[in-house]
Amino acid sequence: MSYTNIASALVLLVLGALVVIRMRSWIIAGWTTAFFVGVSAVLVWSDGIKVLVSGKTLHGFIFSLPRFGSGLEITIDPLGGAFAMLVAAVSFMAAIYSIGYMTHYRRESPGRFYSLLQLFIASMIGVVSVADWLFFIVFWELMTLVSYFLVTFERSDPQAMRAGFKYFIMTHVATAGLLVTAIYLWRLTGSFGFEDHQAGLGGMIIGVRSLLLALYFVAFATKAGVFPLGDWVPDVYPAAPSAISAVLSGVTSKVGVYGLLRIFWLNLTHVGTSGEVMTWGSIIAFLGMLSAFVGGVTAMKVDDAKRLLALSSMSQVGYILLALGIGIAFSKTPGMESVALLGILASGFHILNDAIYKSLLFMNAGSVYYATGTRDLNRLGGLWGVMPYVAVAGLVGVLSLAGLPPTNGFASKWVIYQAAVSGGLKFAPFLVVAVVAFFVSLSTLAYSLKYFNTAFLGKPTSEQGPPVRVPVAMAVSQCLLALVCLVVGLVPALVIRTVGVALGASSTQAFDMGWIGALHTLPVGGGIPASWSPLSLLVVLLVALVIAQLIRKSSAVHTRAVPSWYCGEEHSDDEVRYRAHGFYLPFNLAFGKVYPHIPVPRLPSLRGVLSALNFDGWLYNPILRLGGRLTDKVSRSHVGIPQLYMIWQVAGMILVLALLFVLVK
Repeated sequence: MSYTNIASALVLLVLGALVVIRMRSWIIAGWTTAFFVGVSAVLVWSDGIKVLVSGKTLHGFIFSLPRFGSGLEITIDPLGGAFAMLVAAVSFMAAIYSIGYMTHYRRESPGRFYSLLQLFIASMIGVVSVADWLFFIVFWELMTLVSYFLVTFERSDPQAMRAGFKYFIMTHVATAGLLVTAIYLWRLTGSFGFEDHQAGLGGMIIGVRSLLLALYFVAFATKAGVFPLGDWVPDVYPAAPSAISAVLSGVTSKVGVYGLLRIFWLNLTHVGTSGEVMTWGSIIAFLGMLSAFVGGVTAMKVDDAKRLLALSSMSQVGYILLALGIGIAFSKTPGMESVALLGILASGFHILNDAIYKSLLFMNAGSVYYATGTRDLNRLGGLWGVMPYVAVAGLVGVLSLAGLPPTNGFASKWVIYQAAVSGGLKFAPFLVVAVVAFFVSLSTLAYSLKYFNTAFLGKPTSEQGPPVRVPVAMAVSQCLLALVCLVVGLVPALVIRTVGVALGASSTQAFDMGWIGALHTLPVGGGIPASWSPLSLLVVLLVALVIAQLIRKSSAVHTRAVPSWYCGEEHSDDEVRYRAHGFYLPFNLAFGKVYPHIPVPRLPSLRGVLSALNFDGWLYNPILRLGGRLTDKVSRSHVGIPQLYMIWQVAGMILVLALLFVLVK
């Protein structure tokens, strides 16, 4: 029996969950959890660095189930190691952040929250650290269940409970498809191993393979939050505590993308035909484009800070799938190898960047809520003067989200645009993808500015009341993530090399790596290579900033605070404030000229069609009501008699053994 450091990290997180489960102090439980998560992160990073440097796979055997062709073996290849490092790093920042943030949940149990948080982190690391579909699904299901309990942590909040049920139903329906594919390939190959299932996919007819790939896609895209499968995202992310929202958006959604990479990049591109990879790549790219567009445009209308960021998460995952689809589509097209690598590297690079700045922004929105008690951007303003460090971190976050230099968001989106345009030269529909991506970047800039301007700039509103000072732990975690955004944005070449190792893609075939920090894409189709040197731009920006400050200091003009005057009259700040809903008004009016509102009479004949499209009415709500009735009946067995509980456990064990006997037979 051999172990890896990641296996030790999993054991440590479970031990940490047991240690804190009875704690009643938020501060003590928080720091204890931060210690266990921090040590686990060090262990995970030690293994991750090993596999990324060597390019080899680490194996840590624990136990086997030979009768099922399965076994729990911690297997860390470069892809899994990179994702495990990302999960560990973001989760550690969230654990530090939660020490300050969770103190206002005084009525809830700190032991329950922090034990669930550590199990949640362990389950995500487990998902990306196994090479066996049976235990992959075990960790996947644990991740889903624990995240459900974290989303519904505030059980007195009906909105959180409704969002949690929706998340539970949609993700479990999608997971059922994943279970079907695993069992089908197990019956075909006699094993749950990743490599055996890849061989099984390669040996079947295209029609059956396409059906299984569709089930894989639905399961992983639902978890990633891709529109329309990620319909739960705008409800769940705002309902969860902000520390959990940061983890859900930052890394849990990326675990879904990990599944897509594992199946479509590492499997399909090896066993599929050129027609298959082009078809699936195009489907993934266009669904990514749709998710980016819908999420981005809808976010412009929203005034709830966390809901805005949730829709933004749906949009940014769309960018990731857009690039991933382009990489898959051209993976078997002669002469387009560099474009395929450009797409897959852009996807991996944006996974990293979105995880960093999206977790930062959810922490930032949580800080705003902590200080003011509201997430309504119409009621906020002037928070820069109250919490300047949080405001600066938020500024870096929105610049990264909007894709402005010299942040990491610009670097990865620049590569995505290069992949889309280069792909469009060979396959014209990808030019549409590129145009939509450019448009979505404008909408992203619009709602990013709306969030930051209304929350931090201007003067405080009379509605928000005196803000509360944000604890140091919350500010420190955000500042560290903001620093990472800037560092990655300034030296993208170094990061892309690492991303290439993780994805098994040679970065030198897609880029001409210049001096440190510079990127030069290789020319495609006789075109001119594009270049991006962030350090050079930084020097120019710093020189311009120094010149501007010298001019300002040399002038005799001083800043004055005066009342607001309009049309010869003095008005209060609240009367003339440009509120959040006004930021969307110009866009709405501009599109109203193209699509004017024309009153159309309601047709009774369309009511049936509209009812059929109302999935909440005939699908989700009935399932939720049925689940509620079942849980009410089950809860009657909780009478406090240990003997009765033992009977239930024995009955459950007999049922599981019977199911296993049927499957084996």
